[in-house]
Amino acid sequence: MKNTKPDRRVLRTKYALKKNLLILLKDQPIQKISVSHLCEKSDINRSTFYTYYSDPMDLLRTIQDEFFEKLKITMEQFQKENSITTLMKSTIHCISEHKELIRLIFSGHGDPAFLNRITCMTQEKTVMNWKRQYPDYPEAKLIALHTFIIRGCIGIIEQWIQDDFKESEEEISHLLETLSSVTSHGFLK
Repeated sequence: MKNTKPDRRVLRTKYALKKNLLILLKDQPIQKISVSHLCEKSDINRSTFYTYYSDPMDLLRTIQDEFFEKLKITMEQFQKENSITTLMKSTIHCISEHKELIRLIFSGHGDPAFLNRITCMTQEKTVMNWKRQYPDYPEAKLIALHTFIIRGCIGIIEQWIQDDFKESEEEISHLLETLSSVTSHGFLK
């Protein structure tokens, strides 16, 4: 039987690349980060980098994909439980665990397509859930409601980030839950 346990050296190398990419993104946009500079900062050679990634954007997408998968699991749990409380608490906790990445996503140095990807993923699952509960509502109106709520939530999260995460996870998740619930219940009456 083949050993499927990941090589610790590979894990350390990938970790160093991810960590140093996030550090470099604090000062410059992804388009300006070179493989050479990233490799120098990570103390690895370029050929090692190219073993795992095609360019810094590929590495950033990998980091974002890992975060996206965690959010996707959160959404699937929400769908099973149909609990806005669970959704908001889990989402805010996930964001809090990845503060550096989140700061970069919401900065001008990250990948703006990532927020759109999250919006699309949440829209699909949320609208599908609402369609089951409110089959008579036109889908276009449900999509508009979702867009309104998610963009508001993103704005609140962005403000939380700009305030350096001063409010607790519980305060922010409660605020998001309350505003989302009030808005959706008011609209879907």
